[in-house]
Parts: sequence; C-alpha cells; structure tokens
Amino acid sequence: MESFVEFVDKKERESKKHLKIVKKLLESQGLKVADHLKDDDPYIFVFNPGQNVPFDGVRIYQIGSQLAFRIQKEERTHPFGKAYPLPVEDMFNDLMSDNHKPEIAGKKVIQSVTEEVKQFFIKSAEAEKDLRTGELGGGANDPMNKITIRSTGTDYSNMVYTKG
Repeated sequence: MESFVEFVDKKERESKKHLKIVKKLLESQGLKVADHLKDDDPYIFVFNPGQNVPFDGVRIYQIGSQLAFRIQKEERTHPFGKAYPLPVEDMFNDLMSDNHKPEIAGKKVIQSVTEEVKQFFIKSAEAEKDLRTGELGGGANDPMNKITIRSTGTDYSNMVYTKG
C-alpha cells in the first residue's frame, strides 16, 4: 500500500505530464506557450496572440483530475477571475463514442482545445472593445457616448461621516 506522500507525488507527476502534452499540442497549432512545471504549483502559460486585452494570457493548470484555465495579467503573476474547464479527456471520450479511431479523435481534440483557447481570447477582446466604446451603458443612444450608471433611487451620501 502506498503512502499519502507517494500518492501526492504520483498525482503531481501525472499533472506535469498532462500539462506537457497540452503545451506541445498548443504549440503545434501556433500558440506561444511557456511552462512553469518546476514551480510549486505547476502550470503552463498561453500568451495572448492578439494583444488587444488587458491581460497577457491564460494559465492552464490541473484541478483534481480536470484541466482548467484562468486569466493571468502577466506570465509570473497569479491568475484572477473565473476558472474555465478544459475537459480534454471528456472531449476524447465523446469522439471515441462516435466511432472515431483514436488517431482521428486525438487530432480533433487538438483542434478543439486550440479553438477553445483562441475563442476565449477573441471573445475577451470583443468584450473589452464593448466596454471601451461604452456599449454597456447608453452606447449609441447616449448623446455623450459615455457609460451611464442608473441610480437605484437610494441616496447613501448622508450616511457617510467624516472623522475629525
């Protein structure tokens, strides 16, 4: 029977192996990827190919048995925001259940994973553009073309006290 430390070491080695594979498949599709597999918390960093969003890329890492990715401002900073799943194994199993050969299913998984990451960057850029052009507030209907904040009707300004 293996000890807990051996179990954790085995899981960490498997995680690094999975991340190396994902790094190779993303690089094979033209994305720039840096690995940080020797860090305490191993991950790979996928650089944003468009440079039109306020973050440099995404961190791909393993949570339990699943891969996930999160926005990261710079290559060596901590990620922020929501974690998005990257279900590589589920994609492969779905394609295998469609009676594909393993080689064909593998190639389609490579395309799907790459497309998922690229689409994330594209949609993030579109959302950033919408924010910058003011489409969340008044947008084209706003004569000053500024973001407007609608009031709830409650004025809290009289509840602020100065300490003096």
